[in-house]
Amino acid sequence: MGKVVTGANVPNVTSNFYPVSVQDWELKLMPFKASTALADGGAVGIEISGNTTTGNLTVMGVENAAGADFVGILAERIAATDADYATAGKLKAVLIPKSIYSEAFFTVTAGTFTAVDVFKTVEITSGSLGLSVDTAGKGARITEFLTSTRGKCKFNLPTTETA
Repeated sequence: MGKVVTGANVPNVTSNFYPVSVQDWELKLMPFKASTALADGGAVGIEISGNTTTGNLTVMGVENAAGADFVGILAERIAATDADYATAGKLKAVLIPKSIYSEAFFTVTAGTFTAVDVFKTVEITSGSLGLSVDTAGKGARITEFLTSTRGKCKFNLPTTETA
């Protein structure tokens, strides 16, 4: 990885997406698209260009579509000030779910979240840092209501195809 994800004596940032149980997620170094910034805890997916894959990950779209499916949660930020920011294929730490039952905490970034939203399938918010809880889509399935701004979800929705 090359840099400390969380410094000593610094509390973990628990915004955006993060695993409910780290035992259900695997930390792997994965290749990323050049010149795309994303905060840690952001959802990442497969980069599609010209109807085919590029071999890199990028900021997740609002839902699994046209092969640009969810892969995991970014465990370290990608900033424009990083030395490798403009490098395609740079390796960054990603938390990847080990099974369809792996859950993540999420932040409500759009909509009004209540207990009746549990089991809805919704979109990931543009920017990949939370869920749009009032927008039906194929981004994530809500599994638990915690507060009006936090909940749990799974990303076990069907994957899509590329040409």
